[in-house]
Amino acid sequence: MMIEISRLVLYQGMEPLSPRRWWLRLFYLAIAFAPLGGSMVFNLWGHSPLRGCPLLHTIGIPCPAWGLTRSFMAFARGDWAGAIAFHAFGPFLFIGFALAAVHLLLEVIRRQRIWAFYLPLITSPKTQIAFFLTLFTYHGFRLYHLATAGDLHIRVLHW
Repeated sequence: MMIEISRLVLYQGMEPLSPRRWWLRLFYLAIAFAPLGGSMVFNLWGHSPLRGCPLLHTIGIPCPAWGLTRSFMAFARGDWAGAIAFHAFGPFLFIGFALAAVHLLLEVIRRQRIWAFYLPLITSPKTQIAFFLTLFTYHGFRLYHLATAGDLHIRVLHW
């Protein structure tokens, strides 16, 4: 292990993956690749076969992920402005999924755990809480904009 504090660069030895961890990494790779592959396949079909936001169809309020599929599809086509228009987090999440897929693919191929500079950042509870607070704040602004425009139709559920 080599640590250079002056450059804030950390290197650690790569640990071999146990068979259980290798299969787990393969499962995570499938999860990371699903939105990337799905957005590319949906672009070939011209639309998403998904029905839409289930929360929107049920109670009339869109979920925080409302527009992510369209954002991923636009980003996969190279339409960056359209991707941000559908969902501001879309391009960043797309890049995050792509980075995760590459990282996990390298771990699966090499059968070794690979340390990277971004791992402590994304596994930090403070970073995760900040991400979700930012996402829900953004979602709140989207709901407020829909409500002021008259496009938010809240349905009351009758059981």
